Amino acid sequence: MTTDTTEKFLAEVNTLYNSQDKARREQADSWLQAFRKTSEAWTIANQVLRSPQLTPESEAARYFAAGTFRQKITLDLHQLDATARNNLRDSLLELLYQYRAGPRSIVTQLCLSLACLALQMLEWQNVLHQFTELYGKNPETVSCLLEFLKILPEEINTNNRIPISDEDYRVRSRQLLTDNASEVLQMLLIYLQNSGTNTDYQKKVFECFHSWLQSGEIAIDNLEKSPFLSLSFDALQSDGLYDIAVDVVCEIIYETREIPESMPIIEQIYPRLLPLRTALKRAMEEEDDDKVRGYCRIFTHAGESYLDLVVQHADDFRSIVESIAECTAYQDTEIVRITFYFWHRLADTLYQPRHANIKDKFKDIYSNLVDIMIKHLHYPKDLSTWSAEKRDEFREFRHVMGDVLKDSCLISGSAECLSKPFTTLTRQLTNGNTVDWQEIEAPLFSLRAMGSEIEDEEDVYLPQIMQLLQQLPDHPKIRYAATLVISRYSYWTRHHPEFIPYQLNFISSGFDNEEVSAAAALALKYLCKDCSELLIEYLPQLHPFYLNVTNTLRGIDLFEVTEAVSHVVAAVRPAELLKALQMFCLPIAQWLHEFANKGTSATEKEVRIAFIADPRKETNTVDVNAGPVHPCITIIQELWPVFDLLLVHFGSDSHLSESLCKCFKYCVVFYRIPFRPLLPDLMERLVTVFDQTCLSCYLWVATKCVQEHCDAEGTEMSMAMLSFVERLSVTMFSLLNGKKLADILDVIEDYFRLNIALFENAPIAYSQSAIFPTVFQAGISCLSIQQPDALFAVIMLFNKLLNFREDQKQKLQRPPSTIHDTLWKQYGTSFLENIFKGLMYSFPRDLQHTEIHEILSSLSKLYPLECQRWISEIIQHLQDSNLTSESRSSFIKDYNLAIQEQDWNKLRRATNDFIAIFRRRYLASRQRRDKD
Repeated sequence: MTTDTTEKFLAEVNTLYNSQDKARREQADSWLQAFRKTSEAWTIANQVLRSPQLTPESEAARYFAAGTFRQKITLDLHQLDATARNNLRDSLLELLYQYRAGPRSIVTQLCLSLACLALQMLEWQNVLHQFTELYGKNPETVSCLLEFLKILPEEINTNNRIPISDEDYRVRSRQLLTDNASEVLQMLLIYLQNSGTNTDYQKKVFECFHSWLQSGEIAIDNLEKSPFLSLSFDALQSDGLYDIAVDVVCEIIYETREIPESMPIIEQIYPRLLPLRTALKRAMEEEDDDKVRGYCRIFTHAGESYLDLVVQHADDFRSIVESIAECTAYQDTEIVRITFYFWHRLADTLYQPRHANIKDKFKDIYSNLVDIMIKHLHYPKDLSTWSAEKRDEFREFRHVMGDVLKDSCLISGSAECLSKPFTTLTRQLTNGNTVDWQEIEAPLFSLRAMGSEIEDEEDVYLPQIMQLLQQLPDHPKIRYAATLVISRYSYWTRHHPEFIPYQLNFISSGFDNEEVSAAAALALKYLCKDCSELLIEYLPQLHPFYLNVTNTLRGIDLFEVTEAVSHVVAAVRPAELLKALQMFCLPIAQWLHEFANKGTSATEKEVRIAFIADPRKETNTVDVNAGPVHPCITIIQELWPVFDLLLVHFGSDSHLSESLCKCFKYCVVFYRIPFRPLLPDLMERLVTVFDQTCLSCYLWVATKCVQEHCDAEGTEMSMAMLSFVERLSVTMFSLLNGKKLADILDVIEDYFRLNIALFENAPIAYSQSAIFPTVFQAGISCLSIQQPDALFAVIMLFNKLLNFREDQKQKLQRPPSTIHDTLWKQYGTSFLENIFKGLMYSFPRDLQHTEIHEILSSLSKLYPLECQRWISEIIQHLQDSNLTSESRSSFIKDYNLAIQEQDWNKLRRATNDFIAIFRRRYLASRQRRDKD
C-alpha cells in the first residue's frame, strides 16, 4: 500500500468524511467517484480492505472500498475476464470471513457485492451450498451467512441497475432462489431453534425469513407443518423482535390470500389472531403508537386477505372487523389511514346483490364509522399552530375520510348516516352554549362527503338539514362548508324546488365574503346545472347579478359563475333563446369592443379581465338544431368584428389568445354545420395570426377544424383543409429553422397533431402534397426532443404513416412505389438512429412498449433488407463507453435474425434486452457524472 493512488484514495476519503470545508468535501467526492470508474479501483479496494496497517479511524476508507466493489460489480464487471471474475469471487469470500465480526456496514456491502456477482456470474454454481459450507457451521460466521441470505432475494428482485438480459435473469433467479427455497427454510428453522435467548441472532433469522417470504420463493404450504408459523406469532411478545415479527406475520397473511388453496394454514393463523385483540387494546390504553400500528397492520392485512371469509362467515370473523374498527377510532391519523382500503373493499363486496342478506350484519359497524369519521374531521382548536404543509396534509386526509363515509352510506343506508351529522348539528345549535366553529364544520363536511350516495328521493333528514342551515352561526368557515353542502345536494334540490329561493339567496350572499366566494361560485354552478329548467324564471334576477359579479370576481370563480348562467340559458326554449343570449352576451361584447379598441393602450389588468370575461361558454350546451338560423350563430356573427379587433391588437397575448381559441373551438365543434359558412373566415384569420404570433393555440384550433370538416378523400372541403395546412406549414417550417426545438415544444406538438388529423382524413392527398417530404424530415429532427407530449405526437405520425403503407401492401400484392417508399429509403438511417438514441438516452419508458415497437416491426416488414443494413451501421457507429463490442454484436445478430425469421416478438425482446442493459449502465454512469 505504498502507491501514490492508494495514498491519495485514503486522503480523499478522510477529507470526505471528516473535513469541515464543504468545497473541499465536494472536491474529494468528485475525485472518489472518478476513481471508482477506473480499472485500478478493483485492486486498490481489495488492498484497503485487506490492509492490517490501517488504523481503526480508517473504517470509513474500508467502508468506501467495500461500496466500490458493489458499484463496480454492478456497472463494470465487463472489465474483468473469466479468470479475474473467479479471483474476485474468491477474494470477496475471504474478505467476508475477515470481517465476520464486523463492522456490520462492511459485511452488508460485501454481501451486496457477492449477491450482485452471483446474479451475473453464470458459471458460479452451487452458490448457497458454498456459502453454507464456508459460513454456516461456525457460530462466529453464521451472521455472515444470514446477512447474505437476507440480501440475495432483495438484490435480485429490486436492483434494476444490474446489466443482465431478461432470459439470463429468469434462469439465474431460478437457480439462486427457487431451487434453494425449501433448503433455506429448513436451515433458518434450525438456526432459530438453536438461538436460545439471543434476540439479536433471532432478529437476523426473522429478517432473512421475511426477505425470502417477500420474494415469493417460499411456498406458503411449506409453513403448514413448520414451527415457523407459531414462532412468528410468539415473537410478537418480544419488544426486541416486535417490528420484524409484525412484518413476518403480515407477509404470511398476505401470502395466504388465495383462500381455497391456503385454508389449512389459515385455520392455524386465525386462532392466533384472536388473542392479539387484547394486546391491541392494552397498547391503545398505554398510547403505544408503535405497538398499535403493528397490530393494526396485522388485522388490516387479515381483513383484506381473508375478505371472502369475512363476508361468508361474518359471525366467526367479526372479531377481525371490530379490531380494525378500533384501530380506525384511534387518535393517530397515520394509523387510522391504514384501515381505509379495507373498509372500501368490504363495502364494495357487501354491496354486490348476491350479498344483500349478509350486508345487514355489518350495518352497525359502518354506522359507527360515521361517528368515528366526524370525530377525526375536526380541525384543531387553534388552527394557527399548524404549518401550511400540515394543513394541506389534513385537507387531503379529510377527502380520504370522505370515501369511508360514502362506503358507510352504501352499507348502513342514507337515513342512518344522515342522522349522525343531523343529530350532532341539532345538539350543537340547541344547547344554548357558545360552540366552536370546528364542532359545526366537521358534521357539515361529512354531509358534503356523503352527498354522492344519498338518494334523490330522500325526504326524512335532508329537508330538516336544509332548514337547519338557516340557523348556522355566521362564521366564514361554517358558511363555506354549508354552501358546499348546498352545492353537493343540487341534484336533490331538483326534486325539492321549494328550497330554490332560499338556496339562491344563501349562495348569492356568499359572494359578499371573500372567504366564501369560491364555494358560492361552485354552488351556483351546480345548482344551475341540475335545476336549469327550474331557474329560467330567475333569469331577470340572474342577469344583473351576473353583470355585477363580472366586475368583482376573478379566475376560476368567474368561470364557475359564467358556466352556471350558461346552464340556465341553455334550458330556454328555442323561440326565446336569442333574446336570452343577447341579454347576457351583448353587454359583455360591448365592453370587449371598447377594450379591443384601446389596442396597445390597454393595461395588463384589462387584458386579464378580458380573458376571464369571455362569454361564449354560455352557449356551448344549446341544442344545435334550434330554429332555421341557429341563435348562437347569430350571436357569433354579431361578435365577429370584436374577435377581429381582439386578434389584431391582442393575438399575441397568450392568455387572451387561449380564451379566444376556446371560443373558436366551441364554434367549430358544437355548431359544426351551422358554423360552416363562417369557417373560411376563421381559417383565414388563423393563418394570419399564427404567422404573426407563432402561438400553438392557433394550431390547436386548426386541428379541430380539420377533424370536424375534412370529410373524405378528394372532396372540396378536404382540398380546402389541405391548402389550409399547407399555408400554416410555411410559418411552421420557418419557425423550425429559426428556433431551438426546446423553445417551441407546444407548437411542435400541436403542429404534428394537425398533420395527423389531415393524414387520417385524407391520406392520399396528404401524401401527394408539397409539404409531406418536409414534414417527414422535420419529424426526424424532432425525435431529439424530450418533452413526452410533443415527442408522442411526432412518433404517432410516423406510426400512422407506416401503418398506412403496410395496409396498402396487404391490400395490393405488388403496390406501386410511392413517395412513402422514397422517403423511408432515403432517410431510414437517420430515422432509426434517432429512434435508438431516444430509446437509449431520453425516451420515456412507456414509449418502448407501444408505438416504438410497432414502428420497428412495421419498418422491418416493409423494408427488411434495408433495416438490417441500417441497424448494423447505426449500432456499430454509436459512441458510448457503456456500450461494449460484445453487446453490439449480439444485438445486431439477434435483431437481424428476427427480421429474417419474421419473428416480431423476438425483435421486441432483442430490443428490450439491449436497451435495458444499456440504460442500466448509462443511468448509473450519469449519476456518477452528476456527482462529479
